[in-house]
Amino acid sequence: GPSTSWRWQPRSTSRMRWQAVVAPGSLSSSSLQGRHEQCLQRLRDLQVINAYRERTKSESITQMLSQAITATHTVYAVLGTAEFFEFALKNPYSVQHTVTIEFDHPELSVILDPREWRHFKELTKAATPLEEDMFHLRDDLRPQVYLRPKETVHIPFRYQTFSAEPAVAAVAGDDAATTSWQPGAMQTKHIQVTFRVSGGKPIALLRVKVEPRPHVVDQTFRFYHPELTFLKKAIRLPPWHTLPGAPAGMPGGEPEMYVRCSDPNIICETKNMGPGEPQDVFLKVAGGPSPQIKKFFVAIYTDAWLAAPLRIWQFYLHSLQRLDVSCTAGQLARLALPLRGTRALRKVKAFSSHPHELKVDPEGVFVLPPNGVLDLYVGVRPRRAGSRFIYLNLVDVEYHQLVSSWLVCVSCRQPLISKAFEITLPAGGGRGSNKRITYTNPYPTRRVYFLGTSRPDLLQFKEDSFEVAGGEVYTIGLRFAPSQSTGEEEILIHINDHEDKNEETFCVKVVYQ
Repeated sequence: GPSTSWRWQPRSTSRMRWQAVVAPGSLSSSSLQGRHEQCLQRLRDLQVINAYRERTKSESITQMLSQAITATHTVYAVLGTAEFFEFALKNPYSVQHTVTIEFDHPELSVILDPREWRHFKELTKAATPLEEDMFHLRDDLRPQVYLRPKETVHIPFRYQTFSAEPAVAAVAGDDAATTSWQPGAMQTKHIQVTFRVSGGKPIALLRVKVEPRPHVVDQTFRFYHPELTFLKKAIRLPPWHTLPGAPAGMPGGEPEMYVRCSDPNIICETKNMGPGEPQDVFLKVAGGPSPQIKKFFVAIYTDAWLAAPLRIWQFYLHSLQRLDVSCTAGQLARLALPLRGTRALRKVKAFSSHPHELKVDPEGVFVLPPNGVLDLYVGVRPRRAGSRFIYLNLVDVEYHQLVSSWLVCVSCRQPLISKAFEITLPAGGGRGSNKRITYTNPYPTRRVYFLGTSRPDLLQFKEDSFEVAGGEVYTIGLRFAPSQSTGEEEILIHINDHEDKNEETFCVKVVYQ
């Protein structure tokens, strides 16, 4: 400004500077007051910064000291395989100490049994020393080890996981999506292990980094079971020497086999029945609501310490709605299944595991209205007597999603045989044979009848239906397929009325010679 002039002012012999000289009375009182407030604000900021530094100083020092005593070990974990490693723990003090090992993770453990420690050292060819009865447990089951001044010991650790999440895939509601277990989505886990002396002061920290890896599935089992019931199953184990990876020439003969399940809520066990006897795996699984799919794994071992599995079995349990049907062989049994729609409109189609014995109406693609109720008509016609399961699935054809699923439990009884025939046919090829049987209409009025057989692969009819007047006789033409081998077969011929109820059943005993 006009009241300011510049002059050369020497400060010392070695340093000079330009200095602005302000004429007296050129600054106003408001400017002086503003500068004073600015200085006060800067002073307050410096006091806040100094207080923050004092407060975080101890935390920063503690963090730096923790980094100095922290070691990291990486474990590449596979389902069912035990990962063994040792940590060199040193007492840095000139006095003895009892060190407590603290961590909180169910899949990591300290090997306390010297026999187990020796077993893993032999497997990994570790040359470190082994000490008997090195650990003792506190009341809270945390292991402790006694260290002399400047002493170093090796702490054996074992990491083993049987978890394979998610174990349940729910297919219900509007989502109708199956969640699958994807190895690519495995997450890295970090486990902190602290070694504390009396007084709670840590002398070492171990950071275990777990990198999950996918595992091999040797065999897959798939079971369909009624919803909200227990599946009880016994699966026979193959002879141990036939399993890949089984040790050859084991001393003591046949080893005992052990099993472990990935789901702790599933009962899975095996018992040794004696030398030379087969061994079974017993499973007891609680099924959920339909159409839930429960997935789990079973690992099979031949060593008591469960170091590495010889086989891993994968299991799927499909929980289905149970539908009981009692019927007669060759006769159609009808029932209706109510279908309840979701919030969205769906195009669905029904699929059967036995399409020749179970048919649905509508047969093709149909629309399931939103929040509506629709009946799916089912017709069951078993070809032979006995009990069996038929699976019926309702699928969204646009999104390829499972909407509903049923387990049709068929209890089929043998029809009453009104006539029996026996014929002899040549075996060893040929063009087949034609035969005739007669049927008399027992009613006074004209009737239409339909023909069926229990063995459509061996017997065909000239006509699948016929019409006959009251009291008259009709000749049924039969054609038997040629057989390549000798033997006997019993073939049923069902004669049903216009409502598909069984009027009569003939039994033809065919002797191939």
